[in-house]
Amino acid sequence: MLTKGAVEDLIMQHLSRRGQGAAAPAPGKVPELRKRIFLSDYELKRKFVPGSRSIKVPANSIISPLALDWIEFNGILLIED
Repeated sequence: MLTKGAVEDLIMQHLSRRGQGAAAPAPGKVPELRKRIFLSDYELKRKFVPGSRSIKVPANSIISPLALDWIEFNGILLIED
């Protein structure tokens, strides 16, 4: 079974391939690909400290819709790190 990290690595390898059949991006037109982190509600609940009103998350993270609902319902502030 592939882990989340292994799937991300495979996608990044495929996207960054510059071999036969792959066109090189135009310089200055495509931003550099960075790893993005997917945060589910379970992961955010683990990071949350009871009594606090904020959670630090990486600036390039993707947050699941269920996690966004949980954040909004509890009035939590997301701080991009």
